[in-house]
Amino acid sequence: MILLDIDNCISSDAWRIPRIQWQHSDPMRRYHDYHSLAPWDESGNRDLFAGRTGRIAIFTARPVMFRAATVEWLARAGVRYNHLLMRNNDDHRHSIDLKAQQLRWLIDLYDVALSEIEAAYDDRADVVA
Repeated sequence: MILLDIDNCISSDAWRIPRIQWQHSDPMRRYHDYHSLAPWDESGNRDLFAGRTGRIAIFTARPVMFRAATVEWLARAGVRYNHLLMRNNDDHRHSIDLKAQQLRWLIDLYDVALSEIEAAYDDRADVVA
């Protein structure tokens, strides 16, 4: 099992970062345009998982309201995966806490043992730790 993040890991999100509306205190509103534009990202870092035979679980902090667009982008980018775990709408936990919960979901709901996890990739070292 390989764990992958999307934004700034397998997609190039740098062009969307200026679309974050920092003036809004509500994270759903602050990041709405940033997430809405994700289907136009270029893919990258495919060498992280290309040719691996293990399963892939994608952990993303994108809200689930963007699931259809995310699934479409992953298909067009040729990213095959087994599980896509997303942030629930209006869940504003820090990424460390969110992705720790996603790991528990992977273990509990999808019956994946920790020993099966070969690698984890995220653009934030604190999340991977």
